[in-house]
Amino acid sequence: MATKAAAGVAGGAARAAPFRMGEKKVFLPNHVITFVRPKANQPPTTATFHVPLTFNKLDFRDYLWNVYNVEVTSVRSFVNQMQVRQRSFKGFGGKWYRPRSQKMMVVDLVKPFVWPEEPEDKSAWDHDMFTAIDKTHKEQLDMDFERTRGTPPLRPEIKTTDERLLLRQQARELMNGTRKWRPGQALDPAWVKVEADEAVSARTKEGGESTSS
Repeated sequence: MATKAAAGVAGGAARAAPFRMGEKKVFLPNHVITFVRPKANQPPTTATFHVPLTFNKLDFRDYLWNVYNVEVTSVRSFVNQMQVRQRSFKGFGGKWYRPRSQKMMVVDLVKPFVWPEEPEDKSAWDHDMFTAIDKTHKEQLDMDFERTRGTPPLRPEIKTTDERLLLRQQARELMNGTRKWRPGQALDPAWVKVEADEAVSARTKEGGESTSS
């Protein structure tokens, strides 16, 4: 079985390329290459990639042939200069800088490749959580930007979170008498775990002090 696999690998490595192959040897490669989803009405014989800045057209052509057995007829490359950004330091504006440029390559494939359709249900990839985190991040960036300009939002302009609404409702129920405060009521499992962890930490600390004394 191993002999057949080795023979197959050797046969694949010995295949003749339809172009002159480069002789550069790469050991322990750490290149990151991203296949970009095509735009609307883009032909299936055109593919776009994000490549390292050190890659040239011949490197990428040989890479596609040796790794994926993909033959291309032409390679076009260009570098996107990134927009100037401002660093954020503890919620305040920092120095302005320009991120590293991004190099892209567009190849013409001999065999067309059609991307699969995007799944409609993205719950398996926690899409809702990702959207909520991204929304919160953008809101925080906007607040930091306003604070940096010296115009922080006023209290009535800040949106009340769901946690504060729940606490406000519980406090109103306690004040109206519809809900009674019982110090001895059972805690949630999360709080029980926290108290158990604190008890273990306290015992460990006491044991360490007695040993040192």
